[in-house]
Amino acid sequence: MKFKKKIASRIRQFREEMDLPQLELAKLVGVSRQTIYYLERGSYNPSLTISFKISEILKKPIHEIFYQEPIIKDILEGKSLSELRVVAEVAGLNLEKLASLSEMDDEQLTKAFKEETITKIAIALGAEFEDLFENL
Repeated sequence: MKFKKKIASRIRQFREEMDLPQLELAKLVGVSRQTIYYLERGSYNPSLTISFKISEILKKPIHEIFYQEPIIKDILEGKSLSELRVVAEVAGLNLEKLASLSEMDDEQLTKAFKEETITKIAIALGAEFEDLFENL
């Protein structure tokens, strides 16, 4: 079993370290401010051209700016404590075990959770198994 991943970025962190507003970065890159906003949120995957421009402007290698992150981490972080308690209860886990899920790599995931438990977690999160995990 493997986590499905999305591209995340540290654009906001590096931009703020340079005291560079979104609009200014957008102008330097040649995109709209909204594009920078969506890049920072992880809602948009940039082209290689945009990635290289951002890398040049922020003076950071592309691999330090962009990285892959499990989709489930994003979903779990967006839940309130009471919502996480419900998810844990439905999946038959304690809250700590559920919280540890977002920090696991694929190998740890396979060792720690049975597919049946992962399916219950997905359902409790309002998602399909295939939306969160790749079954090998």
